[in-house]
Amino acid sequence: DAVDDCTTNASCGSVFPFDQPPSSLVISGVFDGNLAGGLPKMIELYAFADVSDLTVYGIGAANNGGGTDDQEFTLSGSISEGEYIRIATEETYFESYFGVRPDFTSSVANINGNDAIELFYNGAVVDTFGEIDVNGAGQPWEYNDGWAKRSIGTLPGDFDIGAWVFSGPDAVDDCTINASCGSEYPF
Repeated sequence: DAVDDCTTNASCGSVFPFDQPPSSLVISGVFDGNLAGGLPKMIELYAFADVSDLTVYGIGAANNGGGTDDQEFTLSGSISEGEYIRIATEETYFESYFGVRPDFTSSVANINGNDAIELFYNGAVVDTFGEIDVNGAGQPWEYNDGWAKRSIGTLPGDFDIGAWVFSGPDAVDDCTINASCGSEYPF
């Protein structure tokens, strides 16, 4: 059998999941804007512990209820406890709307307010926003032309709608700058 000659979990050819540390990152927010082309779009992560090597983390978007697309983007660099990572599809509209540049740009953030997000650690899903097999349109977690923000102190894992605050659909329709929006994204 696969584990007969193993003396420790780490020396075994098949490492058991309980040997992995819990994720030090969580999905902390999603944003779907209403400027030209439906921009800006953002996936936000929060670090509740230092991470010296972000390459062990990645993001995937489950678009339109089509199920997982697996990891589509790998992070790089490092992050300190209490910091955020913001991934956008582009810089121009993001910076115009939020007043800061995104940390990364990637097509993985091309989300449309009905898409679920997965956070990966060493290739395994450790956190989820939304239901990956459900198109979010009309669902309580829909964020079309709006946003969702995770409540402070909630841990990564399976999607728990009670751990999130939602703007509601179309909440940023008339907004051009976050700071003056009636439904300001809590940056």
